[in-house]
Amino acid sequence: MEIKDIINNLQDDDVNFDLFFTRKLRNGNYVTFSPNIDAQIFDDLLNLIIAYLGKFKDYEVIEYDPTGYKDGTIETCKISYLNDYEKVIESFEKSDNVETEIDPDNYNFYTFKITKKDETFPEIKLFRRVTKFKKLHSKGIIARFNGNTLNKIESKLIGIDGEVDLLVIADKILILSHYSLERIFNLDEQFRDTASDFLNQEGLCDGITNFESFYEDCLNDGRYRKTLTKMTNENINVAKTYKNQENIVKTIDMFNLDINYSENPKFSIIYEEKNQIMDILRILRDSYYRSLINEQIGIDDK
Repeated sequence: MEIKDIINNLQDDDVNFDLFFTRKLRNGNYVTFSPNIDAQIFDDLLNLIIAYLGKFKDYEVIEYDPTGYKDGTIETCKISYLNDYEKVIESFEKSDNVETEIDPDNYNFYTFKITKKDETFPEIKLFRRVTKFKKLHSKGIIARFNGNTLNKIESKLIGIDGEVDLLVIADKILILSHYSLERIFNLDEQFRDTASDFLNQEGLCDGITNFESFYEDCLNDGRYRKTLTKMTNENINVAKTYKNQENIVKTIDMFNLDINYSENPKFSIIYEEKNQIMDILRILRDSYYRSLINEQIGIDDK
């Protein structure tokens, strides 16, 4: 479903609107609070959301790339990509409606669930990171005018601005804010696990001397965790790469890479310092190339 179709559905009459505030606990589970919504707030928010989504109507839709994003595009992925998605949805179903006052500092994101009695209307979930005013609360006084009197607001405030970070329909996620996907669903933990699985695949350690240091340095840097996560979907044949040792040596020489290698008792790339990691990953990905026609050399980071 395209953004313009989603907007048309949101503009339909008689839609139902639920709001959930969610936080992640230290044990990895999620807790959600679902407040009642004033009818006027519902109308205002829906209009703000529709106006915001209108900015994305002409954007190209592309597959999600954990290593970065391209301006003017909407990324997409399946909900199955997110390890924590079902936990979040389960927290909606067990949401608390009793809390009399919400502390914005405790919550990470909020979600609008929009439904309609018409069975042909798709359920739409809109995710947005919480806008907090923690600095204002801790460093100053928040007040409002009541007639000509300025009164202090004792409770903490939370910002709901009508912007949308993620949009979920059925099993598909449209990502309007690249980094919000990572932060809402705590993907850094997922990236670490996926990167670890890639590095632990059979045979990969055989071609890298000082592999334990290489392994730890990769997992301790977010950029490399994301690169390794992306590499898991690239059908990389490490065994075949290591067999082409002559081409690895040519690549190191051609691109003047700061990498040493050993040929006895068997060929191995020698890992010595962190600034070699990306070059080694590019060798594993077969990212270095020479064009057929003009024989220009370059790097394809896909």
